[in-house]
Amino acid sequence: MVIEWAPGKRRRGLAAIGLALAVGMGIGQLTPIVPASAEKPVPPAPPGVGPQTPSAKVPLAGVDMAQTYVNPINLPGMAVRNIVGTMPPTDENVANTSQIPSSLDLETWTAASGRTLASRSTVGFSRISENSARTGADWSALNVDGTIYLYASGAMQNAPNNNRTVWSTTDYLTWTPHQMNLGLVAPTVVQLGDKFYMAGNNTPVYQADSPTGPWTSMGNFLRRTGQTLSVGDVQFFLDTDGRLYLTYNIGSPIMGVELDPNNPRQIISDPVVLWTFDPRQEWQHIGDNKATYTHGYVEGSQLFKVGDTYYLSVASGGTEFTTYATGVMTSDKPLSGFKVTQQNPIGYGNNHPSAVYPNAGHGSFVRDNTGNLVFFYTYVIAYEEFFERRLGMDICNVIPAGPKQGAIDCELSNTPQLAPGKKISGRDDVGLYNVATNSQAYWASSYAPGRNPYYGGDRSLSTWWEPADSDAAPTYIRGFGTVFHISAAQIQWKELGRTFTKDNAVKYTLEYKDIPTNTWRPLVDRSTNTTAYTADYVTFDRVLTNAVRLKVLGTTETVKVGVHELNVFGENYNLAVEKGMITP
Repeated sequence: MVIEWAPGKRRRGLAAIGLALAVGMGIGQLTPIVPASAEKPVPPAPPGVGPQTPSAKVPLAGVDMAQTYVNPINLPGMAVRNIVGTMPPTDENVANTSQIPSSLDLETWTAASGRTLASRSTVGFSRISENSARTGADWSALNVDGTIYLYASGAMQNAPNNNRTVWSTTDYLTWTPHQMNLGLVAPTVVQLGDKFYMAGNNTPVYQADSPTGPWTSMGNFLRRTGQTLSVGDVQFFLDTDGRLYLTYNIGSPIMGVELDPNNPRQIISDPVVLWTFDPRQEWQHIGDNKATYTHGYVEGSQLFKVGDTYYLSVASGGTEFTTYATGVMTSDKPLSGFKVTQQNPIGYGNNHPSAVYPNAGHGSFVRDNTGNLVFFYTYVIAYEEFFERRLGMDICNVIPAGPKQGAIDCELSNTPQLAPGKKISGRDDVGLYNVATNSQAYWASSYAPGRNPYYGGDRSLSTWWEPADSDAAPTYIRGFGTVFHISAAQIQWKELGRTFTKDNAVKYTLEYKDIPTNTWRPLVDRSTNTTAYTADYVTFDRVLTNAVRLKVLGTTETVKVGVHELNVFGENYNLAVEKGMITP
């Protein structure tokens, strides 16, 4: 059976690309097809002309906003990590160099040497953690008869009692959490016939009759010699010919082996190197500013197939940095010959990187039953501690012809997108802006020291507005600086303290200022909410306004909350057209 891909969204002036694919287990074989024309297409640039200036967004007509999503994904019940961190009382032993000389004296360095030097250079440093924090990362997706299951690392404490939640969806809009009998760090799951197999960082292979378990251990991966293989960031890949592979390693090099599909813990080939850290590629460098040539911590690999081409994706740059990113290499064979044939990292965007809109780290690609190639990825906050992370999701395309033929095209999004399979006129970006990022237009009923309302709209998840402890009715107003038609909002909550759990839900209302009457009118009533959303995305009937008002009513666990970001999505393109500024 062949399923055609819906046409992809326009990327930087290029027409969206469609694909067709043969259905199989895991990532199936995909075949490029001719794209459908997009609404208001932008003519291609003449040969030899460089990058073009991006066009302003035009709102897409006929959108049902209930069919849209915004990153980070509105995932319920995300795990809570509680790591207490404080500064040492003095700077004694901070920046301790006692372990550095032996590393510097090595005549020849490798990526492993660079990682060792990094650990020795941070001796004596510590990190402040003010609160517990939501976390989810290392996303691994599996399509089971049209239902997408999403597995992830969570608190990364007491494995295999880590995050025991797997989420499922059939529409990418509603996610259902399922509790498993165990949870792994960086899990991967593959379906072989009517059985499911799961593995994670340095774990046995587990077997179940359902994608949600219960899981039972089969034992560790076995080399051909009978020795066990215990490694991190493992990822299964089932090829269209029924052969099963495993890629693995945290830190260069990325390795690959073939497994016995009748006994997935048994390795049947010698391990081979698939990818090594390349210090000449800046995106692989570790750190927010990419200044470090010595190491990049290449990890989080995944092998998948498009047409006759094998793709190997890896993450690099460090999961504690907002420039954590993913790159791709290609080959015509599953375990050899991989070359860089496209611009890396994938997932670039006009607003990246920053703490709210960073690059795409450790994740996975999955194709669904309507032909979409969907990329689930990790993006990093890392304020409270290293592993404070979230989920991003976007649709990818494969360019079928021209100089970039075969390249994975995957622009990250930070404004409302139609869910995969919901495109209108070839588009999934509905053409709205985040109109609430004017940091000078705000008011709050109170604020705690150092947590003033400016921080609720500064485009950073490392800061937040927090009401004063004495404020019994916290209220936050965000102004837009002008008037917009708005139709969606996203509240990224900051839960405070160390007592809340993954089930803590915020109760609130959201209102807008009605311009003709100069009064506040209701938009969203979540006064009885019991669903624990970390980033609550809500849609509503389109209104014209210059501000919204958020009233925090409390939480189900009586926890104080602040607001990382109050994002509001809208447009005044139609207003400009109506007043004669723009000819549509």
